[in-house]
Amino acid sequence: MSATATANSSASSTAPSTAKSSSFAPKRFIKRPDDKALKEEVESLKNEIKKLDLQNQELNVQISKSQIDQKVMDKRNQLQQDLKDLISKQSAVKNERNAINDQIKSIDSQLKKRIAEIQTQTSKNNFKNVGEIDARINYLDGLIDAGNLKLADERRFVKEMSSLRKLRKDFGGIEKTQELIDQDKTKIADLKKKLAGIQNKELQAQFESIQKELDEINDSNKSIISKRNELYDKRSEIKKQKDEKYDQIRKLRADFDEKFANFKQQLTEEKKKRDEEYKQRLVDEKQQRRKEQAEKQLAEASIPAFTEEINSIHNLLSYFDPSYVKPAPKGYSTNGASTATTSSENARKVEFPEDFVVLKKEQESFFAGSKSKKSKQHKKKSKNFTVAPDVVVSLSDLSIPFPTKEEEVEGTVKILKETLVALEEKQAEQTKINIEKAKARIAKLEAEEDAAEEQEAAADAVVAEEEETTDA
Repeated sequence: MSATATANSSASSTAPSTAKSSSFAPKRFIKRPDDKALKEEVESLKNEIKKLDLQNQELNVQISKSQIDQKVMDKRNQLQQDLKDLISKQSAVKNERNAINDQIKSIDSQLKKRIAEIQTQTSKNNFKNVGEIDARINYLDGLIDAGNLKLADERRFVKEMSSLRKLRKDFGGIEKTQELIDQDKTKIADLKKKLAGIQNKELQAQFESIQKELDEINDSNKSIISKRNELYDKRSEIKKQKDEKYDQIRKLRADFDEKFANFKQQLTEEKKKRDEEYKQRLVDEKQQRRKEQAEKQLAEASIPAFTEEINSIHNLLSYFDPSYVKPAPKGYSTNGASTATTSSENARKVEFPEDFVVLKKEQESFFAGSKSKKSKQHKKKSKNFTVAPDVVVSLSDLSIPFPTKEEEVEGTVKILKETLVALEEKQAEQTKINIEKAKARIAKLEAEEDAAEEQEAAADAVVAEEEETTDA
């Protein structure tokens, strides 16, 4: 591949990269919320609040002037305190009466239960107490003692007496229950007596008397009180209006804060987008450079091996043998430059024999091709055999000894031709080896770069996660 072709290939490969880089969308303008309008509205509301404060101060002055006589106020305050005390006492009395009533209800409920128990037991027979049972037992006992009864009646009466004695034992519990019932009745009577002694009439009379006196004071100062109440209402209304103004200010600031937060979020998203685009552009450029470098390395490796050495040998053969004709290229282009003439950077120091003469003036060009007859005759007449310095350098690069006299030229030409044949035989194989080595180097570099990109991506992911955690 020629240098011109390589340059054209590089130019064509960089064109897509430039086009891709310029395809990114233009930076989106994100407008910042206008806090000037907010400040103006807030300032306007604050001025309105100041005006309301002035009105409130005027009302306070009017309220301070609309005062009732201090003695009357003291009397009024005292009466109000007396009312509070009476209300507290009435509440205590009410609580006490409620407590007694609750006790009466509790005892009465217990009393009714006990009476029901006795009625349940006495309803099974005709006896209502132990006395009646004893009277019946004594009566039956008298009949038996008289001895006038039939044997069957006597047995029946004895059996009845036995049942009555058993019933009498059961009635012993009824007597205890009856005693408890009597006690409950006594308790209820005592509680009702106590309840009758706790009356609220006196407290109610005092309450009505004090309330009447308060009403008289209020009636006599009704106009002043009415005016004060009106002023109080106005002051309450001003307070309500101020609260509304403050609410408006808070709402304006909250709305602005929401807009500003949205603005910051959009900035963050735009920055993130730009960063991602920038990273993608770097990746694309890096991939393009890697592609160009791979193409360049493959292009260089695809140049037939030993091209420089073979060209150098052809030029040396033309120099030593003017009749030598350089063969046509074998289907490929060389680098177009004569490699026999090396630059000062690649030139190396060559040691010459002691009797070797180097011509420094009127030196024939290494690329001159065939020599003239006059030149040959001049060389034959020359006392010392001379070789141009660049020819010596080219032979040294090929590791071929340079001739020190005319007789050694034929041997040098022979070595050059043998070397040429050997290089041409190995050229295809070595070119293939060079291409494989270039591909291996490219694959290794790509693997290393891919691993580095993965590590960088992992590090970016960790940083992004930490930033999200910090924001949350």
